Amino acid sequence: MKIFFSLFVFFALNAHGFIPPVSSVLKQIFDSRKTGEILEYVFVHQVGNAAGGWSQVEERFILEPKGLKFLWKPLNSELFLSGVLEKRTYTVGTDKKIPARSLLFLKNFTAVSAFEFRDALINEKFLKWDQLKQFKDGFDPQGDPQSWDIKGNYLTHDSISLVLLPSGPSISVVGYQDQNSKRTVYFDKAGVGVSKIEWLDSSEVTSWTFDKLTLNLKEATFPKRATFIRGGRELIQSELVTVRILNRRQVADWLQSWQRAPKVLLNAPAAEEALIILLGNR
Repeated sequence: MKIFFSLFVFFALNAHGFIPPVSSVLKQIFDSRKTGEILEYVFVHQVGNAAGGWSQVEERFILEPKGLKFLWKPLNSELFLSGVLEKRTYTVGTDKKIPARSLLFLKNFTAVSAFEFRDALINEKFLKWDQLKQFKDGFDPQGDPQSWDIKGNYLTHDSISLVLLPSGPSISVVGYQDQNSKRTVYFDKAGVGVSKIEWLDSSEVTSWTFDKLTLNLKEATFPKRATFIRGGRELIQSELVTVRILNRRQVADWLQSWQRAPKVLLNAPAAEEALIILLGNR
């Protein structure tokens, strides 16, 4: 039975006009990432400021048992600043708190299973449990497979559709919608990754778009570029430079660097503005 449904999903993914099940797409994207080891992520961000210019921030972070720990280095600074993400708030240095808009940007890179990213989508109203159902209630395939009527029992959801984004064909999933708000996540139709995360609030559209060029680690793939747009203006351009597995010694050295890093930005208003924009919009 499991073999049959695996084959069914495989062929369905390649069928013209067919919308693959969300659960299958999630598995294809995220389930290859479970390495059981600690990874370091290195980003370079270009951040737009209020004056119309751009600032650069180098970011390094690791996900270890005690949570996400960060090192940030603004342009023209020789030292990294340390920070941590707890629940939905960044603590920068010793006491500066920056609320996060969403955890989905980071989860798109750090989630090690389909379940983890699925739960993050549901928590932020980008996905509903009933959208994960693949077949009509009461469908129980028994006996001769030719009598199962899979096509007739396959569920189609009005809130899930195929759309064409600049990056290519994508699956649009509207998790929440009312007169003033809407939450939509887009998956690449071929199961390569998440194409876009989009908020609509009081007619203003905000989104993270993920480039399908991928960075590989063993069998896992990660988006290489991401762009944040608010009200039609690009505010953040992020590039994932590398993802690497750290051994025990490297983890210990990384944590020592994090402990020794400065806790405040002195006389650096542009760097502080860049960090607030970067962290507050993801």
